[in-house]
Amino acid sequence: MARRPRRDEPGSWHHVVNRAIAKRPYFETRSDKRYFLARLASEVRDGCLEVHAFCLMTTHFHLLVRSPRGELSPAMRRVQNAYSRHFNRRRRRDGPLIRARFFSKRVQSERYRQAVVRYIDANAVKAGLVTTAANHEFGSARAFVLGGRPPWLSFSWVEARALALTGEHVFTPATYARAFGTDGPRSIDAVIELVEARMRSAAEVDPLDDLIGQTPEQVQRWMASKAALADGHPLGLPVCGPGAVSHAIEEYISAEGDWLVQTDRNAWSAASVAQVGLLRELAGAPLEQIGQRLDLGYWAVQRRLKLHRALVNDDAAYAERTARIARSALDVIT
Repeated sequence: MARRPRRDEPGSWHHVVNRAIAKRPYFETRSDKRYFLARLASEVRDGCLEVHAFCLMTTHFHLLVRSPRGELSPAMRRVQNAYSRHFNRRRRRDGPLIRARFFSKRVQSERYRQAVVRYIDANAVKAGLVTTAANHEFGSARAFVLGGRPPWLSFSWVEARALALTGEHVFTPATYARAFGTDGPRSIDAVIELVEARMRSAAEVDPLDDLIGQTPEQVQRWMASKAALADGHPLGLPVCGPGAVSHAIEEYISAEGDWLVQTDRNAWSAASVAQVGLLRELAGAPLEQIGQRLDLGYWAVQRRLKLHRALVNDDAAYAERTARIARSALDVIT
C-alpha cells in the first residue's frame, strides 16, 4: 500500500509520534532521553523545528512542533537516526530501533492544538507514571508549571493561548493549569479519544474552531449543513470521540428521557437515531464501527443515519434536542 504523503508547508503545525520496534523500550535510561532532547534542540537551533510541547515515554514519544521551513521530515530523520546510532553504540547492538517512519498529523486549528497539548500532558498520567503532568520529568508540562524551561522549548504560543483562554494578563503556573489541565478522568479520556480518532483519520477539514463554544443553535445549523451533503461526501476530521457522544446521549436520557419520532411506517427511539447520526458526524465513525458499538447490523445503521439527516432538516424539535446533545459531547473537551 502506498504511504500517505506528508503535508508539510512552511509554518505548518504537526503532532509527531514514533515508537520502538516490537513494543521494546525506545528509551531505557534518563541519559537516552537527554540525548534525544539534545538532538531535537540541535534542529531547533538550526531553524528546522519549533518544539511547543513534548512527552517522552518508555516506548514512544509525542511532540507538538511547528515546521518553520517545511523541513519536518529531514529534521526528524536526523533526530531519529542520530538517536538510534547513539542507542545502539552504547549497547553494542545493531539493527533497527524504530518500527517505521514517524507518524505526523497536521494540527490546523487553535482548539485542536490546545487538545494536543492536553493529550501530550496526559500521557504520563494515563500510564500511571505520575499523578499530575507537571511531575513527569521528561514532559513540557513540568517546564511550564515548575519553571526551568529549556531554551529550545518554544513558549510563545502556549503562553498566549493560556492568557487568551483565562482572560489573565500575566502567565503563571496556575494559568497553564487552567488552560491546559483536565477536569478528571472523563475529560482526560475525551481528549485522548479525540486525538487518537484524528490520528486514524485521513480527513483534513477541521471544523473544531467553528463548533467549540458555540450555542446549540449554531451547532444545529452546522448539523443541517452536514445533513445536506451527499452520502459519498468525505467526512471532516472528528470533533469528539465516540465515548463522548455515547455519554452525552446517556446523560440526556437520564435527565429528560427518550422520545419518539414517527415515520410513515414506524415509531423510532429518537435517541437511538441521534446516536447513530452523531457518531457519524461528530466522531467520524465508520458505519461498521457504529454497528459494532451499538450492536446493530449495517443496514440498520444506514436506515438510522438516513432518518437522522432527514429529521435534522424537517423536525425542529428533533434538531433542537440533538443539537443540545451534540453541544454536551463537545463541551467535555474544552
